[in-house]
Amino acid sequence: MITVDDLSIRYPGQMKSVLDHVSLTIEQGTTLLLGRSGSGKTTLLHALAGLTPETIEVEQTGTVTRSGSVGVLFQNPEEQFCMETIGREIAFSLENRSIPSAEMEERIERLLALVGLPLPFSTPIASLSGGMKQRLALAAVLALEPAILLLDEPTAQIDPIGQHELMALIFRIQKEHDLTIVLIEHQLDVCLPYIDKIVLLEDGSVTATAHPQDLFPQAYTELQSKGIAVPSLYPYTLETLPIDGPQAARLHVLPSVATAGTALLHVAALSTKAPYPLTDATFSLKTGEWVMLLGANGSGKSTLLATLGRLLSHRGTYRFQERPAQRYSRRRFYEHVGYVFQQPDLQFLKLTVEAEIDWSHRAATSDERTALLERLELASVKEQSPLALSTGQQRRLSVATMLGQTKDLLLLDEPTFGQDGLTTRRLMEQLLTEQQNGTTLVMATHDMELVARYADRVLVMEQGRIAFDGRPSELFADVPLLERCQLQRPLSYQFQEVKRHADERVTVR
Repeated sequence: MITVDDLSIRYPGQMKSVLDHVSLTIEQGTTLLLGRSGSGKTTLLHALAGLTPETIEVEQTGTVTRSGSVGVLFQNPEEQFCMETIGREIAFSLENRSIPSAEMEERIERLLALVGLPLPFSTPIASLSGGMKQRLALAAVLALEPAILLLDEPTAQIDPIGQHELMALIFRIQKEHDLTIVLIEHQLDVCLPYIDKIVLLEDGSVTATAHPQDLFPQAYTELQSKGIAVPSLYPYTLETLPIDGPQAARLHVLPSVATAGTALLHVAALSTKAPYPLTDATFSLKTGEWVMLLGANGSGKSTLLATLGRLLSHRGTYRFQERPAQRYSRRRFYEHVGYVFQQPDLQFLKLTVEAEIDWSHRAATSDERTALLERLELASVKEQSPLALSTGQQRRLSVATMLGQTKDLLLLDEPTFGQDGLTTRRLMEQLLTEQQNGTTLVMATHDMELVARYADRVLVMEQGRIAFDGRPSELFADVPLLERCQLQRPLSYQFQEVKRHADERVTVR
């Protein structure tokens, strides 16, 4: 379906090519592009779609030949919307195929239901959560009925249960319509059962092509050591996973211990009229706590973070360090509070990565700033514009701008989005250091493994309300709540339960 012959791509102003003499053949079926963050996966996907060099300015040599129409789902769905409402967005795709207007309403309704977004056609796109935008973008692409579907991390902003549902949907459509699918995905346990071939990218070159069962588990330890995403289970199940293997070791989690501290903030009956309203939120935070926000897409996680960050007006009580938050000037408040946006490019102010770090870490020494860039693997792109980075690199930069500033409160909206295993671990280690220095962390995430490993406490949002406030272990035991809020127990927790039951059976015998 797609043939790539000696493809090399270099972005303007860069010395090194992002893709270096890549040649491969993509046959009908499903192909996964696998590699580190910044290895060239998204650039290759854009080349397969024909977006380079005509739409995206690059220096390109080699050829890409396609034998069918192409639909693309971008890593950031915001980049592909061109209308204001969800109905008009899908209608735009249908108009490009000259579908009669009399047929559009039924088709739009069916597509929205298909991707799990049964909302009125007049719903503004701007009012959607990140995960809901991802679903809408997929519906708009499916409306084109392409022969080749290119997906850049389709589940990255989707809630845990929704990830499985969306992936099953994508591959059901693939089977029904004989589509060729090429995707990038870090949630390997969600997608590997559907994959026919893996293309492994390292530093812009293809280093392996293989069926998943031929790549895992034989190369598991080597891939993990390189920081390349590896599955927690595949090709095993929870019951058949070897207890002494590297995957079992990966699922071992030390219990998190809450850090005692003094009161930092208190909110009572906190409410807002944001697109996804917050209703009567009441809780307190202590210094040094790591609190994770969970919930289905559109449940109010980002709204709560934005309200705590004084980005939205609110009703109710909000006291910060025993003073009403509104009594602080904006400048004074943000000396104490840092915020990492869900869309990282919203917070960049400078022309280069290095200048961004220099500005945000003015009090640090040059060596400390350089060490931070190296630790988060941004040193090689320090002279580039933040807007020219991959989404994963942008995310690491957005978090880096808030690190080491001795904030009392750090609000993070999905900070590990777009990261591979190694960069996720390094980001979390940096955040752990901030916590140990006394910073209170409030972090929205869909990654239940991170909850199990790092959270002292969990707040679960449901339709704008706090449905749960407690320890992770208490949440994992509440199966009805998990199901209701589109959450699932982390694989590490499930594995420990399987082991415990197995040990109990052996003891009884």
